[in-house]
Amino acid sequence: MPQITVDYSPRLSDTLDRRALATELHALVVEGAGSRGTCKTFFRAATETYVVGSEHDDVPVVHVEVALLPGRSERTMTRLSQRILALLLEHVGACSGADVVCSVEVRPLAAYSLYPTRREWSARTGPRPEHRGCTPAA
Repeated sequence: MPQITVDYSPRLSDTLDRRALATELHALVVEGAGSRGTCKTFFRAATETYVVGSEHDDVPVVHVEVALLPGRSERTMTRLSQRILALLLEHVGACSGADVVCSVEVRPLAAYSLYPTRREWSARTGPRPEHRGCTPAA
């Protein structure tokens, strides 16, 4: 059950297509990590972002963090981070009109608890239909 967080500069709020990115990111993470779970993704516009050493004061930043249940090899996580970075560059390149600093971190979860579990969810609501797209949580 991958946990995905995307932090981004406020200046990208109107141009970054978060739904499209989430949809493609979910498919990539599930396939690349060999996960059977549902991705949970949070997009957060950062209040302030800074790129130290940049010639410009207002360089937009996007950082994606993916946390996976333990058991993936370092090679798998590295390959996944590279694929996510390529996807991210496609999305920010289409919207920014300027250079954007992009980074990705893929890491194992150290300790993880979830409620409801898939089994508990199904018992309460019945089987969930399979999604291909991205459905925002209420």
